[in-house]
Amino acid sequence: MGSGDALDAYRGKRDFGATTEPRGEARPGGSGPPRFVIQEHHATRLHWDLRLEHDGVLVSWALPRGLPWSPGDNRVAAHTEDHPLDYLTFAGEIPAGEYGAGTMTVWDTGTFEVLLWTEKKVEVRLDGERIQGAYALFPINVEDRTWMIHRVDRPQDPVRRELPPSIPPMLATAGSLPEGSDWQYEVKWDGVRALAYSAPGRLRLAGRSGADITPQYPELGRGARALSMHDAILDGEIVALNSSGRPSFAELQSRIHLTREAAVRRQAAENPVTYMIFDLLWLDGHDLTALGVDERRAALEALNLDGDRWRVPPILPGTAKEVLRITAEHGLEGVVAKRRDAPYEPGRRSRAWVKARHRETLEVVVGGWIAGEGRRVDHPGSLLIGVPDAVGTGWQYIGRVGTALPSTQTAALAKRLSLLASDDDPFTSGPARPREAHFCRPRVRCEVAYAERTAAGALRHPVLLRVLEHEDAGLIIGPVRRSGRRTSATVTVDEHTLDFSNPDKILYPAAGTTKREVLAYLVAAAPVLVRHLAGRPLTVRRWPDGVDDDGFFAKAVPPGTPDWVARAPGGPSTGGELAMLVEGAATLAWLANLAALELHVPLALAAEPGRADAVVFDLDPGEPAGLTECGTVAVLIEGMLAGLGLRSVVKTSGSKGLQVYVPLGGDGASFDETKAFSRAVAQTLSAAEPDLVVAQQAKAKRAGRVLVDWMQNDAAKTTVAVYSLRARERPTISTPVEWEEVAALVAGGNPAALVFGPEQVLRRITERGDLFAPLLSLVQTLPKG
Repeated sequence: MGSGDALDAYRGKRDFGATTEPRGEARPGGSGPPRFVIQEHHATRLHWDLRLEHDGVLVSWALPRGLPWSPGDNRVAAHTEDHPLDYLTFAGEIPAGEYGAGTMTVWDTGTFEVLLWTEKKVEVRLDGERIQGAYALFPINVEDRTWMIHRVDRPQDPVRRELPPSIPPMLATAGSLPEGSDWQYEVKWDGVRALAYSAPGRLRLAGRSGADITPQYPELGRGARALSMHDAILDGEIVALNSSGRPSFAELQSRIHLTREAAVRRQAAENPVTYMIFDLLWLDGHDLTALGVDERRAALEALNLDGDRWRVPPILPGTAKEVLRITAEHGLEGVVAKRRDAPYEPGRRSRAWVKARHRETLEVVVGGWIAGEGRRVDHPGSLLIGVPDAVGTGWQYIGRVGTALPSTQTAALAKRLSLLASDDDPFTSGPARPREAHFCRPRVRCEVAYAERTAAGALRHPVLLRVLEHEDAGLIIGPVRRSGRRTSATVTVDEHTLDFSNPDKILYPAAGTTKREVLAYLVAAAPVLVRHLAGRPLTVRRWPDGVDDDGFFAKAVPPGTPDWVARAPGGPSTGGELAMLVEGAATLAWLANLAALELHVPLALAAEPGRADAVVFDLDPGEPAGLTECGTVAVLIEGMLAGLGLRSVVKTSGSKGLQVYVPLGGDGASFDETKAFSRAVAQTLSAAEPDLVVAQQAKAKRAGRVLVDWMQNDAAKTTVAVYSLRARERPTISTPVEWEEVAALVAGGNPAALVFGPEQVLRRITERGDLFAPLLSLVQTLPKG
């Protein structure tokens, strides 16, 4: 580093007839303290270049994630070629086609003190306009010039905290807009709600359910460059603007379900979206949610985020009546009023935010269609729609709605409806159906807007807003009835009917998730979930008063269980009690009514309680170890098993760990065999990686390491079932993942990317199928001895 001829590499990469970068010469520095510069480099990837004056040149490192703020935060620093001292003040545009093409600006500059300078370590204390602190740089791979940088003194801001992995969005209450100076008014955008988690060089977009939707909107990634080296969490709405500049959900919907990268990139170029930002929840290690709307808004506007694909829309001036009139004239969806002093309440539907739409909206079921005309004769021209009837056991026809969808979506909808085609009219009441109607089983749901309802209940001037993503496996929820403080609704699933109590009771207070939403998830997941529960004695954990209160285990069949719920003789996992079996979606609905959030099963079928059909390695991290460390151990286990000729599958626990399963199938193995095998694997790993793995249950030995819990391989033990909910703060799911996803986590991915909520899991099932299917079909034999 820092030799006199080091600028040869710098000059060899540049055409000084094209770029305005200084040619420079290596020369002695001045008499004062050495200087440094940090340049923000908007090249193919945003990064920051740290340059330190040493031996007449600027020794340089590229920091893809910027400077670390705390001693425990190690970040990559790619050692690049030395630069001339004239580069200390360089700022400008490096032309396209030139090395490092892009915009270069000076982010910070100042002097530094050398604490240590050797070939193997550089320690300096920076004294800049923005940065004051001591940092160490050290190589980890000399061949590819990869170094790391970390802070060696106390942070400038001792209360600065790490960016949280997830914050559920605050929700607005529908109602009339309040008037007065205590309120501000914003446009209600017709798009996809998204929180943006931005750290230097990284951006993650999370939908309302917490699902990672970043890959679907690549054009939004460059907008995060405006945040520079800030850590921030933004709240906003992703919208597609039509040719008149108005939001069009129909155009946006063509983006929502795309998964193929080529198709996503093409749509991003042809139909780009815009992120409308309306709130700032976190900034540079500080939680802003306790501040009022006005204070958060001021901090948001100070970031100057407006750009090509990111915007901070202005507050609407005027009275409630005036803003409603203006937004209606411009064809916007509606208005949100926010109380100026209100804090941000994550996951809660608050009266401090009030939304008013220009049209009423309704979720409906599709029971048929009318064919289109001309070239669209093979596509549905309009949909026959309905809602649950007054009794709650059938569907009331409420009219038809034109599709108004892009051709690609109409084709997909036509295929979906044709698979559900039926000769039977699914509607039991309502106006007469059109003669040219084609009927289908009522599985597809959509959301419509309408002006008003007629006396007969039909919709006037309905408009299709969106086709909802998942089928409901025959779920029919009747109208909610009230008796004193108790509410209930009749629920029918697969021809079984039950009285579902308190459907709108909140079971996950932090996320606002209700019993009805738990029911909807379990029934939607039934096609895969039932396969993994069938034939196994079920143990459940119930939270009748929500996850903030104490739950309890239930192994026996509870009193009042319907006759159609299957039973099995008690085995080791139920302590001999008569156990419940899950053989269909209706039983899952019954369990939802019990607030049975967690479903646990043994590794054996009820018919053969002494034979295990799988081996499980339950990976439980001891703080400060977490999901990343579990991923590292899981990859080690997968490699060991592959070396023995055994295939394995992996899932998240839905809590804080991972679980690796070895399918056995066939005749399985005795629990003595599976326990001995799993113990040998765990102990081998513990001996090889003592700082990472522990095979003993003692909590005193688990801090900072991952317990490989081999003792779960016991006839009396159960593990949480794949696709089961977990009773965490938010409704997370024990989700099967691909080994590539675990490898990406270990390679430096975001642990939050392996935390899944209900909507995200259902989408994964649609896109990837049942990743845990090998557990039910693969036949393998454990090695002997």
